[in-house]
Amino acid sequence: MRPIKPKPSNLSIKLGQPSVYNPDFLRQRARWIRDDLDPQIARNGHDALHADDILKLDDFLRQLLSAKLSIEDIRSSRIHLAVLEIAGRGTRWPKRLIERCDAVKGAWEVAHGPLQGMGFALYEGGGRLQGICRPEDLSKELLIVKWLRTPGAAKLSPVKALRSGDLGFKPGEWWISPLFAFRDGIINGAEAEGGIVSDLAGAYAVVMTGKSEESSTSPNEFVYQARSSDKGRYRLTAGTPESRHPVRILRSHTLRSFWAPKAGLRYDGLVAGWTIKMDAKKKEMVYFISFKRLPDQLSMDEVLRRPWTEEIEDYREYKRLRRLARDKQTETAGPRIDLATPTGTTSMDGIVDVYEDGMMTPNSGSEEEDNSGLACLRRSAVTSRGATGLGPCGIAATAETMQDVHTEAGERTDSLAG
Repeated sequence: MRPIKPKPSNLSIKLGQPSVYNPDFLRQRARWIRDDLDPQIARNGHDALHADDILKLDDFLRQLLSAKLSIEDIRSSRIHLAVLEIAGRGTRWPKRLIERCDAVKGAWEVAHGPLQGMGFALYEGGGRLQGICRPEDLSKELLIVKWLRTPGAAKLSPVKALRSGDLGFKPGEWWISPLFAFRDGIINGAEAEGGIVSDLAGAYAVVMTGKSEESSTSPNEFVYQARSSDKGRYRLTAGTPESRHPVRILRSHTLRSFWAPKAGLRYDGLVAGWTIKMDAKKKEMVYFISFKRLPDQLSMDEVLRRPWTEEIEDYREYKRLRRLARDKQTETAGPRIDLATPTGTTSMDGIVDVYEDGMMTPNSGSEEEDNSGLACLRRSAVTSRGATGLGPCGIAATAETMQDVHTEAGERTDSLAG
């Protein structure tokens, strides 16, 4: 039976004090303990804590001890992980706070069982991916089709990202992968390899991955090397008034940079001002684009704190559950792709974007291949010639058109694998 949540006292309401029964307040307190206080103690010992912080934390722990929190609120806020962090560091935290956490831990384990096995919410109520996807959604193409069929799917339009400015996003916002950044509309594709978001009118965002950022002493001024295959570099350096608009900068955890996030994809703000130069070694024009972050934004000291501990946990849990789902699918279906009923839509350039209605089974569970699988809405090599029959997703690809999908390496595997 779920415990009844008592209403906060009138005194608390009058004083404007947040209630421990507010999941957002619990989440903020857990983040404060894990991402602010614990690093201070790890670096300098418990003497580094300010007296006001000790008193505030002690008062908060006493409230937790007297409250009757549901297991749902505990898991979604991850306050139990903050309590375990203090209780498990006997030589790090002040003794009084450790004793408080031991008491809270004991009371919660009597009511809900061991805290170590409680876990946290990711796909469930209060979790980051609640109502967005499930671990079984291994095909990015099918997941996007699923999103398009749900209410509020208009924000999935790539056109939304083809605009200048921050689009309402705040520096430091974070996503598990480019797929979810694409869903929110800050970029116009989910390709894990990154690149420049652009159209014929200009460039709007840059997703930095791999070796695309040159070494720098400051995250506010840096140099981006555009790929030679990225046509967006022409729009980014065109020298026209339209190309001089500030662009959004996102850094991926795959970026080899001191300023890259530990996991996922992070929006670092707006930048402007760029040049190109000649590569003396290669004797060719290389697009080394110099960026300078605009003032009056959240400082990079704050931005670099992301991802928070809870976000890194979300990233790892997302990877773990997807790997389990992929292994289970491989066991039940075998390493094959059913291409019996592929469907697709024809774009303006005559390429068919193929969505597979059959079962799709990746070949491997490696981390590298999983990252490459994040590329969504990937274009296949199927041309629109020979495609017949208008299906629910657009034009259906026939068996003849699928002949062009095979790779030149002779592996005879479809480009949709991954």
